[in-house]
Amino acid sequence: MMREKKTWLSVFVILLFLNVSLAGDYLYTVDGQMYEGQMVAFKYNVIFFNVYKFGKFYQLMRFPLAQVWKIEFNQRKKEGLLSPFDIESSYKKFRKGKRKKVIEIKADQNWINTGIDVTMGQEILFSVTGFIYIDEDTRVFQNGELKLTLNKHKPLPSHPTGAVISKVGNRGYPFYVGDDKAPFHMTKKNRLYVGINDFNFEDNSGSFKVTIYY
Repeated sequence: MMREKKTWLSVFVILLFLNVSLAGDYLYTVDGQMYEGQMVAFKYNVIFFNVYKFGKFYQLMRFPLAQVWKIEFNQRKKEGLLSPFDIESSYKKFRKGKRKKVIEIKADQNWINTGIDVTMGQEILFSVTGFIYIDEDTRVFQNGELKLTLNKHKPLPSHPTGAVISKVGNRGYPFYVGDDKAPFHMTKKNRLYVGINDFNFEDNSGSFKVTIYY
């Protein structure tokens, strides 16, 4: 396992410093975005994709399978991945036997206490619907703003404003949820919180409905 991780890391570093143009595959998301690059891993229904910019490695991005419409490979084109309906069905096996709780996150609220106490090693899943406005003119869905704005005052400064986030414990470190429906592995026990990745809630409106399987 350690050898496999080192090999993957070596490939990543090589791509990071590569100075020649790369011929890429094409990943299409369900919201109409297209990314050129290379698929490097698939785990827990999440696709890890090296994104290229001007023919060179730019960054590694993580796409939940439910967010991906299809991938066209450079050598040969394959049919699209599963339809959204088939993808939704694939998550049922992870949700089977779990309890379910629905939480509403109003856009002008900070952290919401879910009332759920998670344990170390437990796997939980999120399913988010709805949209909010992070100002009078900007509507966002659970993934947050399309144009990333860095701000050190947000719980997750380098993640999209308005995205759904979570944390374990009142003082726990936040993690990104967005539209990720794959299982999240809990690394400690405590109360689970959900919230919005923002720092100014006064001009927000709307709400998200978060279904938690635990």
